[in-house]
Amino acid sequence: MNKWIKSGIFLMLMIAIAFGSSIYKKTHKIEKCDFDGVHIKPIYQVDIILKNDEVKKFDSIYCAYMWLSQNKDAVSYIRITDEVTGEKIDSSIAHYVESEIITNNVNNNKIHTFLKFEDAEKHAMSYKGRVVKNPFEKIFGGGNKDEKK
Repeated sequence: MNKWIKSGIFLMLMIAIAFGSSIYKKTHKIEKCDFDGVHIKPIYQVDIILKNDEVKKFDSIYCAYMWLSQNKDAVSYIRITDEVTGEKIDSSIAHYVESEIITNNVNNNKIHTFLKFEDAEKHAMSYKGRVVKNPFEKIFGGGNKDEKK
């Protein structure tokens, strides 16, 4: 094969890859953590809903906690993701487990969230963990700031 033909094929291949990559990025939005910029795995996502209805998204309990400790007055409530079903639930009704499983290698978060207490206990037993209090209680003194009792 001629040198020019090989170069032309290579150039067309590179253009196709660049074009495909551009389309992929536009059609597959990758969520980034509002605290550390790390890619959010949906199963560990934490949403903090502000009083102005803006949603801040985080990749771990740790990142949400760190951001929240500096911005608690702007917060309306917190939603976390049940790791079993992927359902978003109010943080005040969740059960939390600290275990050996790391959800974020950047900050070594080991806090997991579950809707059902049975699921939390099962995770704790399987991964050398323990059920812990809602970590957001330290900031709000309870569940969610605007929680309706």
